[in-house]
Amino acid sequence: MLDRFPVLQPPVIHGLLRVGETMNVIAPPKVGKSWLASDMALAVATGRPWLDRFPTEAGDVLIIDNELHPTTSAHRIPKITHARGITDADVADHIFVANLRGNLRDIRSLGTYFDHVYEDRFKLVVLDAFYRALPAETDENDNAAMAGVYNTIDRYAEMLGSAFVLIHHTSKGNQSFKSVTDVGAGAGSQSRASDSHLVLRPHEEDNAIVLDAAVRSWPPLDPFCLRWNFPVWTPDETLDATKLRNESRRRKAKENGDQPTEPTWDAQRFTETFLGDEPLATGAIMSRAKAATKLSGRKLKQLLEQAEAEGLAHRWRFAPNQPHKFSTKPQPEKTTESKP
Repeated sequence: MLDRFPVLQPPVIHGLLRVGETMNVIAPPKVGKSWLASDMALAVATGRPWLDRFPTEAGDVLIIDNELHPTTSAHRIPKITHARGITDADVADHIFVANLRGNLRDIRSLGTYFDHVYEDRFKLVVLDAFYRALPAETDENDNAAMAGVYNTIDRYAEMLGSAFVLIHHTSKGNQSFKSVTDVGAGAGSQSRASDSHLVLRPHEEDNAIVLDAAVRSWPPLDPFCLRWNFPVWTPDETLDATKLRNESRRRKAKENGDQPTEPTWDAQRFTETFLGDEPLATGAIMSRAKAATKLSGRKLKQLLEQAEAEGLAHRWRFAPNQPHKFSTKPQPEKTTESKP
């Protein structure tokens, strides 16, 4: 073995992931996992450090997305490139997105898809979201079944000469007291089968998370904090990574009247409250929102931008001298009728 394997596999993301390895990215629903995954993919595609902390080795990236529509991906990725100072030329022919929503393939049927991918074509393959790629009869709480799923992914990674990143969600309930390897919905074999188990847990402060990881072929990683600056996560050294949000404590405080009971405003709630089928101008939407909330105009604008980025709100364009409007439905395409 020493003669055959004198060195470790080449790195893809230094400190986290190597060629042929698998990494789980675990976070609560709607926290921004897909934005983070796209940011990671762009870092590898351009050879730039990810999160200003993890150097990467440049290589082509394939994102297999089974949650977003193609229109959403096409709208979202340019927002991240702009925020990161990446040009179209930097990523042209280096990052590829396969949107499978409406044409889902499970882990097993992805084998025929990968049969058409050349060996060593992609340095990184991102599967977002992992739970949607599980075979129909697979119970994610079954250790043996999940070990079999990861065995299949390991085979793909070896066959393609790629590293795999699986985007997954946390289990329900308070995550603050759990160890890194226990965070994540489903069987514990998921953390043991992967080579890097990266988790994101809410910080005590809003719009902030704590990133922690258990890695197999790298030195241990110290947890650190990220702050959400739409559309990217950025490190925040001013935050204490030990201050994980205790949801049970927050709920108890609310029950005792120590915290307001109003739910958090996110893009979905904003859309459902202030937008509808009838297109409205931005000013009208902002007036409605300001009258009904205590949020600042800047925050309301961010929510509208995020709703559009997530495909919840659709921009309607009219004549050049008329302002655009927003609706929950896409603008109908114009049809041209030929004159007799």
